[in-house]
Amino acid sequence: MPKTENLQLINTNAPRETLAYTDGQFVYKMPVKANNSAYVKVWLDKQKLSKQVAEAILEKKKGSAYSIPRVVEISEKETFVKEERVVGEALKSSFVETLTPEELDIIYKGLASFTNDINQSRGVLTQKDTFDISTSVNYIGGMPILEVINGLTKYIPKKTLEIVQQAKNWFDAASEKDASVVFAHGDMNEHNVLFDRATRTLSILDFAEAKYQNANYMFYVDYARLGWLDIDRLIAEYEKLPKTQPVRTQTDVNVKDMRNALYNFKSTAEEFLKKPNIATKIRLGIIMQYIEKIKQLYAKLTNQNDFEKATAKVDALNAAHQNTTLKKAAAKKKGKKK
Repeated sequence: MPKTENLQLINTNAPRETLAYTDGQFVYKMPVKANNSAYVKVWLDKQKLSKQVAEAILEKKKGSAYSIPRVVEISEKETFVKEERVVGEALKSSFVETLTPEELDIIYKGLASFTNDINQSRGVLTQKDTFDISTSVNYIGGMPILEVINGLTKYIPKKTLEIVQQAKNWFDAASEKDASVVFAHGDMNEHNVLFDRATRTLSILDFAEAKYQNANYMFYVDYARLGWLDIDRLIAEYEKLPKTQPVRTQTDVNVKDMRNALYNFKSTAEEFLKKPNIATKIRLGIIMQYIEKIKQLYAKLTNQNDFEKATAKVDALNAAHQNTTLKKAAAKKKGKKK
């Protein structure tokens, strides 16, 4: 790598993790904390992921709707990354306001094409697929929820835990038709999206945070970091594009609420089961609160409360009938003795 004093620092805006220099043709990246070995290892792992993702996208990429830089070299010994340089201005709101409708059209089409390509570069999954599996893609993972429920039976009555399994069954079925889980950029901010007005080229950078995300989250949270972006317009462009694997982009609030409730229960219970003897009563109380939340959501979604009330009413009537029958039998028996 050339000496940094012979290069130009190009990310001068308080870089969090990476220093980026250029010699005009290539970009050289180095970790901010180069003297911290643990930090450097994590940084290098992220750069390797970024290279893998870029190469997979380039294999899928068709046409020139957008550009991404190819990683030329990753040096673990000297701790730097060398990649092709792309030119352009960061898509900050102040810059976007100066663009023409035609330029904006190029940007929306380019972003849609890029999103489609990165999503299709790996398998498109359902929320059910990813809820219970341990993966390297930063989704939920961990212990399967059935394993968590079985582990809790030592501390919580089995009947109380049944509602969690019923709710998970409902979620599994409902999420099959809800938003897909797709491989995505993961850090879609204005410094990672550049536009060059001279060449009318959109460039997308830095895939070190790439991961699987709920497609709805990808658009309405990750892409929402670009404050100027019309998300609905982007989705409309995205959905026009051909896909070898279909992607659902919309989510139902009930599925979202149940997913969050089940995840809160599962993650808290999983941590409890690792060390159940620490603050047992307090932590079980928190788990019971999550179970109650799941029960309320499930009741709302399935009219389970109405069913339970009707069942309770039938049980009460049966009990009253049985009680009356017993009283009559006792009275009859007493009359015979007289």
